[in-house]
Amino acid sequence: MDYRLTTEDIGWLRKLRDAQAASQPLRDIPPTTVLRKLTMLGCAQVKGRGEYSITFRGRDELLDRELESEIG
Repeated sequence: MDYRLTTEDIGWLRKLRDAQAASQPLRDIPPTTVLRKLTMLGCAQVKGRGEYSITFRGRDELLDRELESEIG
């Protein structure tokens, strides 16, 4: 689990995951600082023309966070 990610970053990862699961583009534009951090850490990628997607690392990060919150 990467502790450099803030709750805002995790929130945007959830939005990316939900948009990809629904096969819809992300309607909101992430703040530049959040998007830069997520792409530098390999959790998200910019596909072009304002399209963003979550990577396997981003999905794993969300899964780790959700498991940690369930376990305690």
